Amino acid sequence: MTPVVRSNRLARTSCFSCRRSKRRCDKTLPGCQLCSRRGLRCSYPQRRGQALPSPESAESATDSPYGRTLHVSSSFALAAATRFIAPDLFREAGLEIPRLDHGVPDEVVFHLGNNQQIRDTTAKFFELTKSWMPVVNRKRHLAAMLNPLSPCRRPAALLALCMKLCCLPVLDGEDAERTLLYRLAKRFYSEVEITEGLCVQVLQAAVCIAIFEISDAIYPAAYLTVGACARYGIAMGLDKVNKDRMGCCTHAVSWIDVEESRRVWWGVLVLDRFLNFANPSRSLATEDPEFEDFLPVDDDQFYDTTTQPRDAVPISQAFSLKSGQFSRLCQATYLVSKVLKVIRSSAVPSDDPDGTTLLPDITQLCRTLEALVRANEEEVTIRKLAFCSQSVVSYSGVFLLQHHYWELQKADGAQEMELYTFVETRSAFDTLCRMSSCLQQVNNDQQLLGGECTFFLAHVIYQAILALMTMGQGSPSAEIQDRITTLEWLLQHIKARWPLAGVYLSVLKTKEALLTAEAT
Repeated sequence: MTPVVRSNRLARTSCFSCRRSKRRCDKTLPGCQLCSRRGLRCSYPQRRGQALPSPESAESATDSPYGRTLHVSSSFALAAATRFIAPDLFREAGLEIPRLDHGVPDEVVFHLGNNQQIRDTTAKFFELTKSWMPVVNRKRHLAAMLNPLSPCRRPAALLALCMKLCCLPVLDGEDAERTLLYRLAKRFYSEVEITEGLCVQVLQAAVCIAIFEISDAIYPAAYLTVGACARYGIAMGLDKVNKDRMGCCTHAVSWIDVEESRRVWWGVLVLDRFLNFANPSRSLATEDPEFEDFLPVDDDQFYDTTTQPRDAVPISQAFSLKSGQFSRLCQATYLVSKVLKVIRSSAVPSDDPDGTTLLPDITQLCRTLEALVRANEEEVTIRKLAFCSQSVVSYSGVFLLQHHYWELQKADGAQEMELYTFVETRSAFDTLCRMSSCLQQVNNDQQLLGGECTFFLAHVIYQAILALMTMGQGSPSAEIQDRITTLEWLLQHIKARWPLAGVYLSVLKTKEALLTAEAT
C-alpha cells in the first residue's frame, strides 16, 4: 500500500470532525491523521467563528482521498448487487453486505444539535404523528441516536433529520429554513441510499420526506417520493409483511422489528392512496391490501414495546374489535382502495346507459364507509371527530364515489345533482359542517395547528366544498353557500399548519369563478 504523503503545514484550528467529536486534532494539512485513518471527510474553518464547512471546502473534501462521502467500495457494491440479482444464492452462500464506515456530515450534525435537541425534536415528531402516522418506535430511535457506547449510524441520523423536517413551523414569508433543511434532507437521503444497505430507517426517512412534500404541496415530487418508498419497501420484501402474523420473514427477526416494518409499509399504502384522491384513474405504486392482511397493533403497546404477536389481527376481524387509531386508519385505507378500484375499472355498459348495474357496488361501499364513521362517533365527540383520520379518510371515499356517480349519470344541472346525491354524502356534509362550526366556536389553535390536525382533514374539507360548489352550479342556494362559508373558515384556518390547504383554497376560487361564468 502506498503511504500517504503528508504536508508539514499545519492548520490554525482543529478540523470540524475532530471539534465535533472532541478529539485531539494534529491539524495536518490537507487532512488530519485521525480523519485519514477513519476514512472521514476532513475540512478546516476558513474564517473566525465558522460553524460549518463552506460548500467549496465540503466539495473538495468529498473529492479528496481523505473522505469521499459518495464513494462506494467495490465489495459493498458487489454484495448489494448480488443480493438483489440472486437473493436465493445470497442467502444460501451466507453472504453479508459489508458495513461502510462513513461518518455523518458536519452539516447534518449541526442541524440535529445536541442530545437534548434530538430528544426535543423526537418528542415534537411523535406529538405530530402519533394519531395518524406512528411508524417509528420512539424508544428504539432514541437508543440508536443517543447510545454513548455505539456511534450514530447514517440511517439513524437521516431519520432524525427528516423527523425534524416534518416538525418545522410554517411561518408566512419565512420559508428559507424549511427550504434549506428540505434540500439537505433530500441530498443526504440520496447519499445514504447509495452507501448503505436496505434498512427500515431509510424507508421511514423517505416517508417523512413525503409527508413534508405533501403538506407543502411540493408536486410532483411528493408523488415520486411515495413511488420511491414503494419500490424501496418492495426491495426489502415489505409488500409481503402483512400476509403473515410474523411478516413472512425468511430469517429470524424480533416481533417488534416485524411490527415496525408493518407500520411503515402501511404508511406507504396510506400515502399512495391519498395522492390518488385527486386523480383516481392514476395507477397506484402498491398493490391493494386484502381482507386477511394483518393490521398494526395498538399504538400504545407499540410505543411501549409491550406488544406480542398475538396482538396482531387481520382486517377481517378488526371491524368488530376496538383498535388503535392507526389501525383504524388502515381499515379506512382498505376501503378507499376498493373505492379507487371501482372508479378505475367501472365503465357504463352499452346496454345499461343509466349505470344501474354499477349502483349496488357503489352504494354498498358508501354504506360501509359511513358505518366506519358512525362507529367512531360512538367513541368521540363531534369536535374530536375532526381529528380522527379514519373518519376523514372514509368521507374522502364517499366524496370520490359521489363525483364518480355524477359523472356516470352525466348530471350537469343543480336539480340532477340533487337527485343523484347519496344519503351518505348529505350525512358527510352535515357532519363536517357541524364539526367546523364547533371548532370555530372553540377556536383552539393548539388543536387545529398541533399534531391532531392532519392534511387528511384539509383534503376532505376541500372535497366537501368542491362537491357543494358542483351542486350549486355557479348559483348556489343560501343553504349551500352557508355551508361553503362554514367549511372555508376551517380550510383557511388550518393552512397555517398545512400549506397544502392554501393551495386547495386557490383551486376552489378558480372553480367558483368558472362555475359563475358558466351560470351567467
